[in-house]
Amino acid sequence: MKSLFFGVLLFILIAPALAVPVVDGTRDAEYGPAISVQAVQTGFGDANPPGALGGSELDAAYGKISGGRLYLMLTGNHEPNFNKLDIFIDSKAGGESTLTGTPQYDFFNGTTWISQNAAGLTFDTGFAADYHLFSPWGSGSSPYNVDFINRQGGGVAQVPGSSGSSPSAVGLQAAGSIPAGNVATNASGTALTQALEFAINDNNAAGVSGGSGAANVIDAAAVTTGMEFSIALADLGNPAPGSTIKIAAMINNSDHNYLSNQILGTLLPPQGNLGGDGSGGFTGTLGGVNFNQFAGLQYFEVTVPGVPEPSSIALALGGIALVARRRRL
Repeated sequence: MKSLFFGVLLFILIAPALAVPVVDGTRDAEYGPAISVQAVQTGFGDANPPGALGGSELDAAYGKISGGRLYLMLTGNHEPNFNKLDIFIDSKAGGESTLTGTPQYDFFNGTTWISQNAAGLTFDTGFAADYHLFSPWGSGSSPYNVDFINRQGGGVAQVPGSSGSSPSAVGLQAAGSIPAGNVATNASGTALTQALEFAINDNNAAGVSGGSGAANVIDAAAVTTGMEFSIALADLGNPAPGSTIKIAAMINNSDHNYLSNQILGTLLPPQGNLGGDGSGGFTGTLGGVNFNQFAGLQYFEVTVPGVPEPSSIALALGGIALVARRRRL
């Protein structure tokens, strides 16, 4: 009986510390409150699944670091028409405050690698992109694809990259991983030492509505499904305890050169699609988009836990030792 008591006590104290999100495209309670909530209606169509798949929106962003991994949840919808979910990550020294057109990855269209179309995109002061995670989706039943690229400061053509695909989606849901050591097309080598996990659940029919006006932030914050990722901190430059990982997430077109108005951190209403010039025009690149020209910060932050207080395990063991000593006395 004494052993059973100690075992239950240990489980009760340790369980919260061990709890991590399940990467399945559904927001778990372990994430806690949203870090960023969408304030603008979507200019890329209001999805209403399962009858109408058209439309993309980013309703809210959640992040958690546990067990040496970054868990990232973006609630909303990803239209299955090869439009891209572009996620840029600033997690170490260096990086690009303005993207260059030098790194060559993603689909080659005969004249340029699609990644080069993002050249000129300028982030808010204080953000310098180190990594580019992006995902296209071809249909509601096709595999969900994810690429992870280490841009290495944007100075060389071939950079480390990894890519992976899920099994075919079922019921607008899919999950998979990019294996450790995988090398993407035209990459100089792998970008991953550990597997990157990902999932999508595209069944959201709520959240923001279509347009360019003010979104209902309560509805946006209530969405529980979307796109989810888990990345090892070792593959993000091993950010130090107490530091922050900055993340800029956005819905883009299939060629990385026409931005929607669905960005987290959020733009402020009224705001239409940014396009390639910041005003909705198509120019062939993102060279006219400068986030410093828009109010607020178009990125959000996840803090790497600092040096922890005595862990739940240590507290549990200490409590057990104390109880055992008192029983002996």
